[in-house]
Amino acid sequence: MTITAPLRRLESSGLIRLAQAQPELEYLFRHALVQEAAYHSLVKQDRKYLHLAVGEAIERTHPDRLEELAPLLGHHFYEAGDDARALEYFTLAGDAAARVYANVEAVMHYARALEVARRLPVDNRQLMRLYTRRGRALELNGDYDLALVNYREMEATALECGDRALELAALMARATLRSGPMVARDPARGQALSEKALGLARELGDRAAEAKILWNLMLLHKFLSHLQETVEYGEQSVALARELGLREQLAFTLNDIYLNYVAVGQLERGRAALSEARELWRELGNLPMLTDNLSGTSGLHMMAGEYNQSLAVSEEAHRLSHEIGNLWGQSYSLYWVGLVHAEWGEPDRAIEAMEECIHLGEAAGFVHPMVEVRCDLAWVYAGLGEVNHSLELTRAALAKADELLPNWRPMCLATLAAVYLLRGDLAAAEAAMIGAYPDIEKISLLPHAIALIRLADSELALAKREYDRVLTLMDELAAKLRALGMRPFLADAYYQKGRALLTQGRYDEAGEVLQEGRLLAQSLGSRRSLWPILFALSQIAAERGNEAEAQSLRREACEVVEYIAAHTPTPELRESFLSLPEVSHVINAGVTHLRQSRGPLNHEWHE
Repeated sequence: MTITAPLRRLESSGLIRLAQAQPELEYLFRHALVQEAAYHSLVKQDRKYLHLAVGEAIERTHPDRLEELAPLLGHHFYEAGDDARALEYFTLAGDAAARVYANVEAVMHYARALEVARRLPVDNRQLMRLYTRRGRALELNGDYDLALVNYREMEATALECGDRALELAALMARATLRSGPMVARDPARGQALSEKALGLARELGDRAAEAKILWNLMLLHKFLSHLQETVEYGEQSVALARELGLREQLAFTLNDIYLNYVAVGQLERGRAALSEARELWRELGNLPMLTDNLSGTSGLHMMAGEYNQSLAVSEEAHRLSHEIGNLWGQSYSLYWVGLVHAEWGEPDRAIEAMEECIHLGEAAGFVHPMVEVRCDLAWVYAGLGEVNHSLELTRAALAKADELLPNWRPMCLATLAAVYLLRGDLAAAEAAMIGAYPDIEKISLLPHAIALIRLADSELALAKREYDRVLTLMDELAAKLRALGMRPFLADAYYQKGRALLTQGRYDEAGEVLQEGRLLAQSLGSRRSLWPILFALSQIAAERGNEAEAQSLRREACEVVEYIAAHTPTPELRESFLSLPEVSHVINAGVTHLRQSRGPLNHEWHE
């Protein structure tokens, strides 16, 4: 059949017209309905011939635009029944979409390619590639349930055709989703899948697969806070990846092992692992993983007290993840930003960053912001005197931890204890703190959570007038933070210790430890921890009869408090912050220079 005669008849009837201005012979339909009617008036075989002719014409006239036109070419050859070329072009279209992180389009094209491939006697390696790439596009889009469906379909196909290598690939992909920090995580299933995959990989002699499975097992034990197993599996994976020259797998494992090194006090080793992985991601052109790496690097800078560097790296991560439409990356890039601004005494920017991090994390299925960052946000609101919202945030974090991250319950419970203390409910605070302790070691991979837990416990001990316990807790915390190379919250440990010493009348010891905290807070630019230290030092100066120094310290503390108040996001929060008893003391002292006489110190707000 030729299509010229039918087109001439349509033209003579006035339903189409010849587009004379075009260099090729082309026709324009008077109306879309006419086009549809003309198409369906053709018998099936004629329609197939028409699609084949159009597809071949596009190939012939646009040989330099085949990738751009791949979706259209795939459609025409699919409708023409030319499965081989349809598979070629749908695969090309999927790859092109995946390269620019158009994940929805990539999933659609790979799905069409798989539909065609299952009708053809294709190499199972091609099926593995299509299933794996469709699954990865679904993961990047946050569609974890559909990704699991994809990998189960992959496994069923493997079992049907008896391809054990394809089965192994499906097992590994499912194990990764069940082992990582996604909403699809299921440690028990992750463990079972990984062990089954590891046995199969060794049976097949697939050492590259073994390196990936060891990485899966590292992830699994990492989020179970099994430090020894995590490091062992990670280092085995790194060694095998280096031996086999598996650059991508090496990058994945290095990218995830860094926090394990930090948790055992090897900060520089963690930095080196992230740095090597980062260069590999740049070389490989893997932007989602590069942004993940940059966000992890931002966290290391934050923990070291290198706040400007932390924000600079997070900005690059956020820009890149926004460019590729990666919601997970956008969420993770903000993970530490809020903490930096909270340290700087900028609660408005801290709240904005934390709320956006949580919102994006929920959209991407990224679990940790829903728990950890929500607790951080509750601390910020509590520091502004907003008890009700803090309580609401903490309970939501605890519910999510119970559902998906049980090892993070201690952080949630400690935050709850701190909020109850702010509300004056000592019994509830004590009950929450008791609940936190049985699992506290399971949170060892999260140093800043350890700090917040110990600080909440010391607040409870102060409220109960257990001053020796405060001293013990804060000495242990300070030693832990120094061993980890972690500077944030160390000033808080000095302050809490100073409070306990002050209340016991041990002014010289209190002055020494508070001065150490002051210098550290100033070096970090941490207004959040500086102002209470300054005011405590002013009390000691007044007790010693040095009123000029006391007044200077009060004024400085007052200036810091006023800075924080000016950076609250709403008038209501500003008022609740200024109404906090300890803040009122500072403001009143800064304005009136307190009392001129040297009466006994009033430690009421310290207690």
